[in-house]
Amino acid sequence: MKRTAFALIATFVPFAAAQVDPARVFAGPVRTAERAVVGLAEAMPEELYSFAPSAEIFAGGRRTEFKGVRTFAQQVAHIASSNYEYLQVIGLASDNNPATIEKLTSKTEVLKELKESFSMAEKAASTTTEQNAFEGLGARKTSTRAGLLASIAWHSMDHYGQIVEYARMNGIVPPESRK
Repeated sequence: MKRTAFALIATFVPFAAAQVDPARVFAGPVRTAERAVVGLAEAMPEELYSFAPSAEIFAGGRRTEFKGVRTFAQQVAHIASSNYEYLQVIGLASDNNPATIEKLTSKTEVLKELKESFSMAEKAASTTTEQNAFEGLGARKTSTRAGLLASIAWHSMDHYGQIVEYARMNGIVPPESRK
């Protein structure tokens, strides 16, 4: 009985492992983040790109500090900028300077950079293989393509959680919540 179970496992495990395409594994979370963040960035009106939470919008008597909080545009630009930084470590060079992107304020400029950064991230995901997914990258070889692509997804969704609040504070239902 044990031999039969071992033979079945030995037969199917390599077959099952061969069915996993790293490009698809990493493309999914990147596309999910892209859909959510880009959708919300498109839904936010241009005049609200300068919005940042402030103490004035909260119920009387509540003391909160919002000094230095990013505007909606700064949040979205930060996502794009960070995506480019992660992609540079992967080896996808761009003429887009992350520091310059962080300073953008118009909806048109921010959206353009955001979409381009996700397009490049999808390219990085599509070229991920079993051979390069865990290859050491960066100056100290402590980053991997897999880790950087995962970072693009989680970092984007971390900031998505913040910009969702910005949208809701302004009466905008995020597209992902409308489904």
